[in-house]
Amino acid sequence: ASFLSRSSSSNLAFPYTPKADSGLSIILDDPENDSREESHYKEVLSQLFDGELTESVFVPPFSRLPPPLAVAEEELIWMWPNDLEYSFHWDASISQAEGQQDDFKKLFSLAQKQALMPPQLEKVKRELQSREDALQRLPISPSSLPRLVENNPALAVEVLLILAQGQQFGEYLTSLINMELSLPALEVVNKITASLELPPQFIQYYIRNCISSCSDIPDKNTQHRFVRLVCVFLTSLIRNRLVNVQDILIEIQAFCIEHSRIREATGLFRLLKSLDNKEAS
Repeated sequence: ASFLSRSSSSNLAFPYTPKADSGLSIILDDPENDSREESHYKEVLSQLFDGELTESVFVPPFSRLPPPLAVAEEELIWMWPNDLEYSFHWDASISQAEGQQDDFKKLFSLAQKQALMPPQLEKVKRELQSREDALQRLPISPSSLPRLVENNPALAVEVLLILAQGQQFGEYLTSLINMELSLPALEVVNKITASLELPPQFIQYYIRNCISSCSDIPDKNTQHRFVRLVCVFLTSLIRNRLVNVQDILIEIQAFCIEHSRIREATGLFRLLKSLDNKEAS
């Protein structure tokens, strides 16, 4: 206690160290363990609050200076960041890439609401072909696929060709089966059938759905129009050998007989008969 009192009264000048200049304390606590018991601390606190230790002197913990840093090749040297100069290299393509990605998403969302202009459609197609992870960030789902098919069938074909590599492709095919009968839907199914090896059940279910939809149309003019479209669609599948006719031969023949007044239905029926005669011979 007397040593520390003399030291503080004489204002000892501690040697300069880098730690002192950086704001860190240059006083290190003595690592020796304190052997005093907990009861001693409680007694001191009790005496302090009772006023018995007001005139006593508390001895501060013994402290010692850190050893100076040795200047040698193997020793660590203090680094002073304030003395360093930095030069920044800006990447101007970052904001440009983000802007292109935002435009791509906006155009793709717009494609589900209305038909895109040819330049916009080509831009989206190029982006789909250049980015492998583009579809993972797109607002596309089996429920939104019918809107894309109706407004932009050509883009829907490109999307389905990429989606065919994923595990959820079956859900998108189910969405196509449940779509309302329309010319864009027939075009999309015809193109993906020619480009991909689809499950035979998908083609059968889709053809049955088309036949059933034609029968449920109340307006005769609209019905005749869709019957022609379906007959042209079936003729294309049969001539390109994209469907096994024997699996749905009865349904297609009944459909042609029901609409025998329509020229396309008559031509489809003749095509079925010619195929049947070739197999018989």
